[in-house]
Amino acid sequence: MRRILQAAAVSLAVVFALSGDAQSSGMALPVPTVTILQGDIVSEEFIGEQRFLVSARQVQGFHTTREAVVGKVARRVLQAGHAIPINALRDPWVFKEGERVSIVFASAGLSIEATGIALEPGVAGKLISVRNADTGLIVRGVVNASGRVHVGGD
Repeated sequence: MRRILQAAAVSLAVVFALSGDAQSSGMALPVPTVTILQGDIVSEEFIGEQRFLVSARQVQGFHTTREAVVGKVARRVLQAGHAIPINALRDPWVFKEGERVSIVFASAGLSIEATGIALEPGVAGKLISVRNADTGLIVRGVVNASGRVHVGGD
């Protein structure tokens, strides 16, 4: 019961912002200035800052900079004026699970390209699994911004 009360107190401390003139202590955190819906991309104009009375330990579960939230996709509805939890945002996908993608192997001037089926969503710069459409083999490669998956080679 005590842990539940402590968790509720932490949540309330983060949700209730300090007014600027009431107290100058606290930590400025990025907050949505409007409600952001699930699946929406967080853009610069939708993010402001608000001061919250939280300890360094309590703030670990929330984004602390504008740069960390701008360009991300909301996993759930983000309420205006509330701190943004770490797990409420994700990187944007270049392609979705199940989509056809190009698999590229390049080494010493040789480039081989094949078609594959993504086994997980593609995020630029991340390592994912892809099933080769011709052979059925599963390969792992890094997604680039254009949606190609680079496996092995240079």
